[in-house]
Amino acid sequence: MNRTVAVLSLCCITLFSFLVYQQLSFRSDSVPVSDPISAEEQTEPQPLYLVRAENGVLCIYPYGSDTPAEVTDIRLSSLREYDQQLMKQGFPLYSEEDLASFLEDFGS
Repeated sequence: MNRTVAVLSLCCITLFSFLVYQQLSFRSDSVPVSDPISAEEQTEPQPLYLVRAENGVLCIYPYGSDTPAEVTDIRLSSLREYDQQLMKQGFPLYSEEDLASFLEDFGS
């Protein structure tokens, strides 16, 4: 009788250990481990251009430059007050498509 209880206890312990192992193994497989995010990936994308009002007209600057790449004929006074404030601060554009769209919208 004692031998039967010992064998059953050993079987229960083995089964329990196997179930715990499977559960832990399942958790580690279901949650993928990703690489740490680098500082470059955490930052927002860098604008290509900055549109800013200069001498009453809108100028397009390469981002980070103080020399305009293009001086438009778009007058600051022709814009709504809200847009005027944005252009005084500087308005970032993130792609060539954004630049083309901007010029199309504000140039007409």
